[in-house]
Amino acid sequence: MRFGATRSQIYDAQKAARARWDGTEADWDDAVRREHAEKVVQPLDEAVADALRAIDQLAVVFTQVRHECEGGS
Repeated sequence: MRFGATRSQIYDAQKAARARWDGTEADWDDAVRREHAEKVVQPLDEAVADALRAIDQLAVVFTQVRHECEGGS
């Protein structure tokens, strides 16, 4: 199983979404925006960061498993 492409897609999507969100600040800077950032954007960023870390950890484990199953030491 290869994780690189999936991880890259998730990272790129988060980066694009964050850039669009940041671009709204010039036109939308009020209490509602700040509340949305606190309740939606920040938790989503944290969840994506957690998912990316988990993918990285799984990639290491699967690489090790593949190596061991193919007769490596």
